[in-house]
Amino acid sequence: MRIRVIRPGWQTIVQDLGRTGYEAWGVPVWGALDEYAYRWANWLLGNAEAAAVLEVAAMGPELLVLDDGVMALAGADFSVTVNGEAWHPGEARGLKAGSEIRFGRRKKGLRAYLAVAGGLAVPKVLGSRATDLTSRVGGYQGRPLRAQDVVESLGDEAPSRNTKRLTMRPRTVFRVFPGARLDRLKPGTWGRLLSHEYKVSPESSNIGLRLEGQSLVPPRGDWPSEGMAMGAIECVLSGQLVILMKARGSIGGYPVVAHVAQVDWPSLAQLVPGDRIRFEAVTLDDALNLLRIQRATVGSPATIHVVQTRAPFSGSVSRMDNYGRLLPRVGEWVESGELLLVIEALGVRQPLYAGESGELVSIVNDGAQVSYQEVLWAIREERDA
Repeated sequence: MRIRVIRPGWQTIVQDLGRTGYEAWGVPVWGALDEYAYRWANWLLGNAEAAAVLEVAAMGPELLVLDDGVMALAGADFSVTVNGEAWHPGEARGLKAGSEIRFGRRKKGLRAYLAVAGGLAVPKVLGSRATDLTSRVGGYQGRPLRAQDVVESLGDEAPSRNTKRLTMRPRTVFRVFPGARLDRLKPGTWGRLLSHEYKVSPESSNIGLRLEGQSLVPPRGDWPSEGMAMGAIECVLSGQLVILMKARGSIGGYPVVAHVAQVDWPSLAQLVPGDRIRFEAVTLDDALNLLRIQRATVGSPATIHVVQTRAPFSGSVSRMDNYGRLLPRVGEWVESGELLLVIEALGVRQPLYAGESGELVSIVNDGAQVSYQEVLWAIREERDA
């Protein structure tokens, strides 16, 4: 199956799981930033776990299918159409030669993934087909796709699967645990990190997410360079924070305040400049358990249930946490046990928590007056079938 690029979009690149095992020699990993959506795209076609796909960021392309074949879509919702008919994330489709794929208005998320049977046929470099835009190697000639480029699949046929599950996990609350150099920063740094809200900067990239907001007190003096991990939160000299992503350098010298738990890395990949985020502490054991649960959902069937929660008594609603930050918003993925709002009546404040994990599809406004048994929120729960 061959596909021609008519309009390339902002950044459409070939990616797989990344170029691992070479960071000691200064080779960055790169690879698909949202591995959850990436794995779904390949599962929908029965591809190998590390099959190369197209990663579409910010503004999508227009593509022309040159041969009959099958493709799958996962991740962000870009209002994609095939010959004018809607194509939703989580769907695999058989496409005829001459079919036109168009990415439209971005509705949710930042990165989508297009998979083809067997994966994309580009050469491997150091064992990976991932595009490294810094070194200009891998992928399609080491660069984003351009108009008139033609990419080809390794296979011709594949099973065509669909899923009712969401193929991305949008969140603005990120679970973190302390960094190795936290003790070298000013006392109280951990508490300040967890008590403020930050805005994603337009200067963010595959290398790192730059955050705007409350500055931390940067350390003085020289610091030894050391290995840098995906999800590490660095405090730079200005006191601002940078969350390191897959294209980061292999070593760095800024102190690491915290690490974002791996379960939330896919959500980092879907953040858009201007999004406001916050951090909450998590234990390593809980973070690993959440990651295992998330990984197990890829490929598992589910039934969808919209579960409503009603007010236990009449009162006034607060959607702010103890630091004045807005709690999870509509469209975000929430976990069972996550605080969603507080009801106050006659001097009593009752915190209410999500009873199930899923997409928050509705919730009452901050400051609303609610009556007994009035619906407070609804969650789109994915139950294992």
